[in-house]
Amino acid sequence: MENVFIGAVGAYVPGSSTVAAAVENGWMDAAEANASGLLGVATAGRTPAPEMAVEAARQALARWGHDASALGLLLYVDVYHSGPQGWLPQSHVMRHVVGGELLAVGVRQGCNGVFGALELAAAHLRGAGSEAALITAADNMNSPQVDRWKALPGFLLGDGASALVLSRTDGFARLLSVNTVAVPALEGVHRGTQPLFPSAVATGQALDFRARQEEFSLSGEAPPDGGLQMMKIQAEVVDRTLAEAGTEVGELARVAFPHGSREILEDRWMTPLGLPLERSTWEYGRRVGHLGASDQVAAFEHLLATEQVGPGDKVLLVGIGPGVGIAAAVVEILETPSW
Repeated sequence: MENVFIGAVGAYVPGSSTVAAAVENGWMDAAEANASGLLGVATAGRTPAPEMAVEAARQALARWGHDASALGLLLYVDVYHSGPQGWLPQSHVMRHVVGGELLAVGVRQGCNGVFGALELAAAHLRGAGSEAALITAADNMNSPQVDRWKALPGFLLGDGASALVLSRTDGFARLLSVNTVAVPALEGVHRGTQPLFPSAVATGQALDFRARQEEFSLSGEAPPDGGLQMMKIQAEVVDRTLAEAGTEVGELARVAFPHGSREILEDRWMTPLGLPLERSTWEYGRRVGHLGASDQVAAFEHLLATEQVGPGDKVLLVGIGPGVGIAAAVVEILETPSW
């Protein structure tokens, strides 16, 4: 991928509620908590997701150091509801951060939304002639319809936001490759047998992926080799992304992944790659939980801020989300960012 740079990244991750407290309060099973290896989950209370996106975007733009008028595209990614029905959170970021009359679009690709946004923004920069694009992602899962401790097996649903600026002229890092592939035969994994109408928003139904996965497995729609299909396609996506980036697995400094349990991390990602746990972002992710679409960017920002990666290092970002979608990207750090 030619001339697609990362000018800056930003993140807004609130303080964490501990797994130990969740167990003590009866919100989480002690044996399950211990087996997961997870320590906490970021919780934003009543801070709206769009406000967190504003903070992350402001940080990224301040670090970038250019005028916001250079932006030609704003992409806003969210997983859960971001405000009043019929209202667009990207307009909120435009009003309070960016201004101007640029194209602002929402991206609904679940936990893989940032990867889809990267592909869209890169294509826009190459084709439309804009100098830069801003990607934001934000979610607050604090809702009566969401039990962040139990809604998704192997994951704790956290709150937070991230942002990054893509540029076609310069940056501290280069986006070497990005790919997203869908496995539509597994679409029902995240739907179960739930009706498409009326929507769950209208009925106030709880978000329970654990129940939906069980429904799908018993529905007769689940392919008998669905798990194998997913692992095969995941390997193909990662291999293709690494090949397009001209990168071998052994060259990777770190792997940033969806923030789930240690078992999921090792069995689904690190063991197939043949890499040790220390080359992942596990120690960060286990403390903040699954931040919707922000996991990989927030973890990348943490690696930079703590100087765990530097010039010459390559980082693999991987993701999985509803669809089922599988995504991967490779980023090369060119220089230590000034911030």
